[in-house]
Parts: sequence; C-alpha cells; structure tokens
Amino acid sequence: MNSLDMHLIKTFLLSSFIMVLTLSINCAAHGTENNNVILSDSNKCKEYSNVFQNIQSICNIDNGKLWGINLYAPILCIDANRTVWGNMKDKNGELLFNGNCYVGKYPNDKNIANSIMDVYGQKWVTIALPFPSDSIERNTLFCHEMFHYWQDSLGHTTHIYNNVHIDNKDARVLLKLEWNAYYKACKTTDYSTCKNLILDGLVFRKIRQKKYVKYYPDEIAFEIHEGLAQYTGRKMSVSTDSIYLHILEQDMNTYMIKEELVRNYAYLSGVIIGYLLDKSGNDWKQQINGNSDLGLMLQNAYNINFPSNLDMHFQESKDKYDYNEIIRFENRRDSVKSIEKQQLVELFTYNIKKLPLKNMQISFDPNSVVPLEGIGNIYKKARIIDNWGILETINDGVVVISNDWKTVIIPYADSVVVKGNVEETDKWKLTKKE
Repeated sequence: MNSLDMHLIKTFLLSSFIMVLTLSINCAAHGTENNNVILSDSNKCKEYSNVFQNIQSICNIDNGKLWGINLYAPILCIDANRTVWGNMKDKNGELLFNGNCYVGKYPNDKNIANSIMDVYGQKWVTIALPFPSDSIERNTLFCHEMFHYWQDSLGHTTHIYNNVHIDNKDARVLLKLEWNAYYKACKTTDYSTCKNLILDGLVFRKIRQKKYVKYYPDEIAFEIHEGLAQYTGRKMSVSTDSIYLHILEQDMNTYMIKEELVRNYAYLSGVIIGYLLDKSGNDWKQQINGNSDLGLMLQNAYNINFPSNLDMHFQESKDKYDYNEIIRFENRRDSVKSIEKQQLVELFTYNIKKLPLKNMQISFDPNSVVPLEGIGNIYKKARIIDNWGILETINDGVVVISNDWKTVIIPYADSVVVKGNVEETDKWKLTKKE
C-alpha cells in the first residue's frame, strides 16, 4: 500500500469519525431538549394530572345526564412559553409521557387560547395557562370548552354571528332589564310570581329583537354557541341550586358594570335562561338545535302569552328592575364611548394597512370588542394567523376585522420598521411567512 492510499484511508476514517461524532452530538442534544421539557415540568405535570383527574371525575358523575354523553375529551394546557401538558396520548406520537401526563411544545402557527384546536393529528380542548385559581371558575372553564368539543355532534351547529347592535345604549338597557327580570325569577319559589317575572324579561327581549330585527339570527346563534357552553360549565361545576344562584349573583354584579358586552353577553344569558328552563321541568335539552331561540323555548316552557301592547307593558314594569340606575350607567358610558369611537374611526381611516383573511385563526380578549359602524370590530390582545404569517398586537395596540371577516386593518402604517420578514410598530408586529 503506497503512502497516497494510506493518506486517503486516514482521511476517510477521520471524516467518518467526525460525521458519527456530529450525529451523536445532534442526537444527544435533541434527546436533552426533550428530556429538559419533561424534567423541568415534572412538578407541574403532577399538578395538571390532578386537574385532569378532577375534570374526568366531574364528567363521570354527570355521565350524560345533561346532554346524553360523557363530555370528557382530549385536553391540552398551554403556557406562555408554549409548553404543553396533555391528558391523553396524541395520534402523531409527538407528546412525551413522563409518568403523570403528556408533555411537549405547542406549534408557533397555532394560537394559545381557550378553544378547540386541531393539532398533533387530532382535535383537542385547549386551555391557556394560567387557569383560574378558584375551583368553580376553573371547572367551569374546562367544562365550557369540553362542551364546545362535542357541540357539533350534539346537533348545535350555529352560523357566524356579529351582535354589534348590543353596543348601542338602548339595546344594552333592554338586555340588562331582561337579565334583572330573569334573575328575580330564578330566586323566587312561587310559580305564579316566577311566570310574571319571566314575562317581563321576555317583553324586554322582544322589544329589543323587534328594534334590531336584522340581528335576531345573530342573537340566538350566540346564545346557543356560548350561552349553552357557559350554562354547561356552571351546571357541572356546582353541586346544589344554592351554589349555582350564589355564583349567578356574582356574575350579575360583574356583567351589569361591564363596559363591553358585544362578544360576551350570551355567557350570562345562557346561565340564567338555562336555569329557568331547568326550573320549568321541561325536557328542553332534547329540543335544541343550531337555530333554537332560548327565549322562545322559555316562553313555551312557562306557557306565556305576550301582552297586546309591548310598549305600555314596558313603561309599567321597567321601574321594578333598576331602570333608573341602568340608565345612569349607560348615559355615562355612552358619552365616553362616543368620543373614543370617533378617535378610533380616525385611527382606522388614515395610514392603515390591510391584509386579506383566507384561512384565519384568531385569539383575542372577548371583553374588549368594540364595533365601529361601517368599518368592523376592534380587537385587543389579538393574535391572527393566516396565509401571510402572524399578526400580533403589542401593549394596548388594536386591530380591526371587517364585518364580513375578509379583511384585517392595521393602523400606523407610516410608522413601520422592517427587519427581514418582520414589520413592526410599537402597537403591532407582523411576521411574514418566508
């Protein structure tokens, strides 16, 4: 063997050694990364495993009493660092079991939200961490989202809704009067009194729906979609009527002073109307579909007939339900909001950027949605994913989504700083797909 052959052999062996060493280091690093996920979260995994067991116990106790099926479902709890804790093995085998639950990393192209998501090859209930420390609120959240997981299969499929009219003062006043009447009906034990109180609530509801007849399908769809989910969450999370009514009182106090109701009011309506439907003894859950009107179902359950003159009935009954206090609150809000809305209209008229929405995912704060007439709805704390990339609001930044859900509008287009595939202002950040 000559010296050249020997040199080639040494070179080959050295190269092979380097390649094997590199592969070993890469594999070790990958294994270390997975192990770090497990080891760093072993304590939390035990905590979340206990939560999963508690939720499963709640579902097993109900075991179909509410909706005919056990509502337990695949669940992912996700923190701000996108670490995932799951209650079940995923179909793709991407989550690693550590003895208590399944752990992994949540994809960046998915939003972290209390929602239903397709990820790891299947459908999941997703819970954004931290969840509520109060056990009833925590259980309500999990059961609410698990109901969404099964809702379509129960025949409750609804259409897209946009209840922008609820931002108007008179619509809010009528809604609050309706709530107050129903709440009094929830608390009384006398059937005749209960029926009369429900009648008053239904009159307030009917007047609102006649004035905003265009949004009637949106109102009933929102109540079926989110109202029934919240009713389910509350119903499964408390053991007695007295606890249910105590929590309802807290909800009433919270919602009566909310500044924004457009994207959240059905949460309270569903809890109240659901309780009254249960109280009637009517087997109402078997009658529900995606087009059901909970108000009409309530009317039928108590065999209520409307008065011939709704306006006269309104004038005669409104003062029994804190009308003056409601009006004072709504007048103050209306004066402030009119100024804020004018400023927002100007913000989204000039120096704006528009992006098309084709395959949108969105997470946002449902308690801060503000309608802008002729433009769309304002969203805060929003993260939007579409074909063009990921758009995130920063700090107190806001974006608008058009009423037809086909366009997102971004302000401060003249203040954009571009770095590679990232466009950014101090109010929003757009990371474009490369």
